[in-house]
Amino acid sequence: YIIVIDDIWDEKVWEFINCAFSKKSLGSRLITTTRIVTVSEACCSSRDDVYRMKPLSDDVSRTLFCKIVFSQDKGCPQELVQVSKDILKKCGGIPLAIITIASLLANNHQIKPKEQWYALLNSIGHGLTEDRSLEQMKKILLYSYYDLPSYLKPCLLYLSIFPEDYKIMKIKLIWRWISEGFVYSEKQETDLYELGKKYFNELVNRSMIQPIGIDDGEDKQACRVHDMVLDILCSLSTEENFVTILDGTGRKMPNLESKVRRLSIQNSQIDVDITRMTQMRSLTVFINNVVGKVSDISSFQVLRVLDLEGCDISDIGYVRNLVHLRYLGLRSTHVEDLPTEIKKLQFLLTLDLRGTKIKVLPSSVVQLRRLMCLYVDLHMKLPSGIDNLASLEVLGTVLLYDMDLNAVKELGHLTKLRVLQFHCDDDESLGKALKESLSNLYKLDSLDIFVRGGDINILSEDWVPPLQLRRLAFPMPFSWFKTLPSWINPSSLSLLTYLDIKVAEVRSECRLCFHEELH
Repeated sequence: YIIVIDDIWDEKVWEFINCAFSKKSLGSRLITTTRIVTVSEACCSSRDDVYRMKPLSDDVSRTLFCKIVFSQDKGCPQELVQVSKDILKKCGGIPLAIITIASLLANNHQIKPKEQWYALLNSIGHGLTEDRSLEQMKKILLYSYYDLPSYLKPCLLYLSIFPEDYKIMKIKLIWRWISEGFVYSEKQETDLYELGKKYFNELVNRSMIQPIGIDDGEDKQACRVHDMVLDILCSLSTEENFVTILDGTGRKMPNLESKVRRLSIQNSQIDVDITRMTQMRSLTVFINNVVGKVSDISSFQVLRVLDLEGCDISDIGYVRNLVHLRYLGLRSTHVEDLPTEIKKLQFLLTLDLRGTKIKVLPSSVVQLRRLMCLYVDLHMKLPSGIDNLASLEVLGTVLLYDMDLNAVKELGHLTKLRVLQFHCDDDESLGKALKESLSNLYKLDSLDIFVRGGDINILSEDWVPPLQLRRLAFPMPFSWFKTLPSWINPSSLSLLTYLDIKVAEVRSECRLCFHEELH
């Protein structure tokens, strides 16, 4: 075998890992990576087995730096040549340092004045030229953190909630930011989700987070935090009592449990009485076995965010008392019923029920007038009166097979919907009601329609799609249109960036039209 163990920070950790492998496995190899020299030496029988990564050469460092800061056409202005060399020297050929500093100097694609370049140069001390230590690297990263505008700092610190190497989904993160009050505007007409996307992209542009994947609209799907950046965020969060992290590493807890504001439980071996943390605003659990840890949190009167995704829980009756809750994440839990008293959560913005065992949503759900995001599964039956959820922006994935036509018509009253996903039959009367409802959703920018197998005729040729549509998908593998519908054209869908459709026959004029205007 050949096994790679990445990023070991402690010699004792290696001792535990090493015990798991036989010393007689001839021909097998273990490869370890670490930033700490003493750890690398502990992992090897001889110092000759340690490979020390060399820093980037001056030329490669300069190329990487200039690619981020300057446009390819103009390159580095003469007045900045010397100061850029001095800054690169302090980066010591370390890619993370170069990328971080370069992103700082080219924020919002605007090159900072010469004076600010020298201010940055003087602020990062000796840099990494003489001492390529973690502390110097952290100093460079800290400068980038303190340079953030005030509205981005809590958004970035919030990422300390998530474990190392965790894939943080962008959509979920933005809704949590909104629920925490980090994304807000004094202008009532402001789209908070779009503003949250702007914050996310700004952190990406500043190289504070690493984007992962590109979704169907050529947008970032998720992000990760570099482990060194995460280490700094965790330290800052602890110092400022922003997030309390229980991960088994011995991080400092507030002197008084009542001072805990946001709690992240990442280790099942930790035995902490959280019932005394009465001022907690956010609770996130990343372990399955939480029995006894979150069995009774009804006393958390100021809790805004409760994320129990993946936890082995079935009873959540206590949520009826969490009247300030904004975000309730129950995805992939064993919850079978929502309490009818859910109507008390009048500030609830996001409710995620995907992967639960809930079969029928209580009728009281429709009284959640501030609800903006509702995720359900196909097997869940929605109550009548869904049109009362006037603030709803995201709804998925709804089953329309057994819904009466009145319920389909109710969808047309949710005029703030941006994202809609549903399954349906190819039924003529359903199609008419659906066409009428969709015509009212003028803000809709993402529409997924899952039609059961065969020809798709549910939307007639005279249907006019919402003008804001950027994504349109008919994802079912065995459903198709006989020919390309006339409403699929560049003039009707001028903003469309993603189209998923199966067509039995494409007319020649359609091929020419889409080749010239969509591509």
